[in-house]
Amino acid sequence: MNAVDIHLQDKKRFRFSDHLWISLVTLNGVWILVIILVAIAANLIGVPGDAPYRPLITPTLAHILVLFIIAPFVFQLPNGKTTFRYYLDNIRLSRIQPFLPLLILGISSSLILLLALTANSFAHRFIQGLPINIGFLRMAINLQSTLTPNSLSCIVSFPAIFEEIFWRGVILVLFLKRYSVKKSILITALGFGLLHFFNLVGGMDPSFVIRQVIFGSALGFFYGYLVLHSNSLMPAMLFHFLVNMFIGSFTGYIQSNASGETQILYSVINLTVAVPILILWVKFFCDRWVPRPAGLKQIVLWRKSI
Repeated sequence: MNAVDIHLQDKKRFRFSDHLWISLVTLNGVWILVIILVAIAANLIGVPGDAPYRPLITPTLAHILVLFIIAPFVFQLPNGKTTFRYYLDNIRLSRIQPFLPLLILGISSSLILLLALTANSFAHRFIQGLPINIGFLRMAINLQSTLTPNSLSCIVSFPAIFEEIFWRGVILVLFLKRYSVKKSILITALGFGLLHFFNLVGGMDPSFVIRQVIFGSALGFFYGYLVLHSNSLMPAMLFHFLVNMFIGSFTGYIQSNASGETQILYSVINLTVAVPILILWVKFFCDRWVPRPAGLKQIVLWRKSI
């Protein structure tokens, strides 16, 4: 077989990394299948379904299997055949320098969003015609609800870390191979947000699921910008985890005192302001304390070169 025949045969070989949309659908389907199988296995070995640590074990193990075995070595995503070390670097998971600035960026961004979300409670309190006093402030920001020893917020929020590896690591890198930065961020943002509709299968309140979809889609734009501008998954993983962990502490009042429809309205209005502020903060911070070769322009040049 000559070189031309080998080249033609190589071109005919199906690669998931060459079929972006098929890869997106397949990988999500595999993740759902794996989490079901892990849940079944947990039941078979006697892990109680209502155990407080169950929400940590099942999705974490499923994510590890999909993200660190199936995606890179079975489907060879996002960029074909790879080594584990190159895979981690390719999806920006191993890029944790400069560590302290990236840590501060993730924490500060989450604090900005959580404080912005608190504005919903102030607005609703004002519309109710009730006084904004110390008693209200304690209800509007109630850290005790998250930091008490019996709180499961940390456990329930932990899978958010893997969601960033999935969407802003594997999937974003995959779509940057063919699409522009803006389109790639849009695709991953909408995909991540719309996936929350599956929570309806679990019997969640529809208005709550709609809020999840709105938050997931709107913040998905920010997650994509944050990852590409910092050239690291670390700030987005930290941001996503902290927001999921503390959102109940900063939105407890409005969740208890406003209807689901009203909360949806507040969320839409709030996020149209909060997301641009977050993007401006990331740009300001990264331009000063997170050095990178050429920002988003480097991503565009990299995409055209592969």
